[in-house]
Amino acid sequence: MDTPALGGTLFHRGAEADLYVSRVGAWDIVVKRRTRKKYREQELDNRIRRARTAREATALHEARRAGVRTPIVLLVDLEKTTIVMTYVKGLLARDGLERGSSRSILRIFRELGRQIGLLHSGGIVHGDLTTSNIIVAGRDTPFILDFGMSSWSTEIEDRGIDLHLLRRSLATTHVVDEESSSRAVSNGYKEILGPRKGRETFRKAAEIARRGRYFALR
Repeated sequence: MDTPALGGTLFHRGAEADLYVSRVGAWDIVVKRRTRKKYREQELDNRIRRARTAREATALHEARRAGVRTPIVLLVDLEKTTIVMTYVKGLLARDGLERGSSRSILRIFRELGRQIGLLHSGGIVHGDLTTSNIIVAGRDTPFILDFGMSSWSTEIEDRGIDLHLLRRSLATTHVVDEESSSRAVSNGYKEILGPRKGRETFRKAAEIARRGRYFALR
């Protein structure tokens, strides 16, 4: 597969990368290209973009090995700081949750909790776990996207930040009450990590939320 030929149609321009959709044979694909930052010295910028591209591709691969639903990496071109991956057809959680019933939404949240549990049990933290980086495909099946800020960690603080970011993002959807949605995520998460570790991580997420409110008030 030759990356220069994989232009496609631009469908998202982010702070770090541009995303294109295209088709190669039977595959609907996404081409993610990290863009040059002119405020950085060029060689430094190249090193940073190559390192982040490699880290993201590895995290996607390891997350799938841990059982997490993510796009499949088809090609990595470090010189062009490009990842080619399968296109996941569905709706972003931030846009699509309002279309479902309360029961189906809570089912999605519980399954999402399981997916995050699998991710954390594999020693990976996402780093930007919001409803903008979750696609709901098929019959209420969540996929986790965009591992550009991911890292390897088993620290409870890092896991708690992931859950805090998700809870803060879910609170803005207004599709079901925050307590019910958080409980559904928590139940799914505990299925994978167990009750004790699940409770500890959610307590840490609540602590992080309190810290944020405290500093906002100062």
